[in-house]
Amino acid sequence: MMKDSISRFSRRAKNYDLFRPNYPLELIAFLAEFVASIPEPVLADIAAGTGIFTEQLADWGHSIYVVEPNKAMRRIAIQRLAAYPRCIFVDGTAEATGLPDQSVDFILSAQAFHWFDLAQTKTEFARIGREHAFVAIVWNLRNTDSAFEAAYETLIRTYAADYMNVSQRKIDTADVFAFFAPALPEYRVFEHVDFLTFEQLCGRTRSYSFMPDETSTVLNELLDSLAVLFAGHQQEGKVRLSYKTRLFIGRLG
Repeated sequence: MMKDSISRFSRRAKNYDLFRPNYPLELIAFLAEFVASIPEPVLADIAAGTGIFTEQLADWGHSIYVVEPNKAMRRIAIQRLAAYPRCIFVDGTAEATGLPDQSVDFILSAQAFHWFDLAQTKTEFARIGREHAFVAIVWNLRNTDSAFEAAYETLIRTYAADYMNVSQRKIDTADVFAFFAPALPEYRVFEHVDFLTFEQLCGRTRSYSFMPDETSTVLNELLDSLAVLFAGHQQEGKVRLSYKTRLFIGRLG
């Protein structure tokens, strides 16, 4: 992970933790089936952020390395996961996790794969993974199907500084298959829907690394445009934002 990809989340950590979506229960149940086949499994959540995904995994009761390089994000993750004593917090990146050799049975990463140097990450995952370790790559990809979702996508593209260069949309399916090659991962898609108040929509928008933050001169303009968009599409005080949650899972070739 490049330094900028780490530091750009420092001002957004609170909004990220409060307003980013979690992951579908069907996805978590599907992953649990793989974990159940491993005696006393050790997991690693790579680029764990504020621990949104980690918390859903931690409910299984297994040991989890929570690897996150951003200090502000990691601090919030420690608070979020305080009730899970088997979480072990590590200041590391996908390319240099800081974990021992052959120490992990299940390596997972949610909403972060597009930040990784894939060649270095594959080498690192092979180093920390035990024999036959599973790797799971997950991300929520926002839909643009409804009138609101399409208009929201247009708003984001209008105000985003480097959207297509840094968002998960830059990662093609072929990139992920190449990461696992010559092995072939299993690919699944799960549906996920959120209904957001205006405050939640603002918070989620401001959590994106490519959107203006409080230092930007156009932040107020963005929030005004967001208010107009919300007013035009809200029903009973909320708007519907849906996702396709993509999962690639398998063993590294």
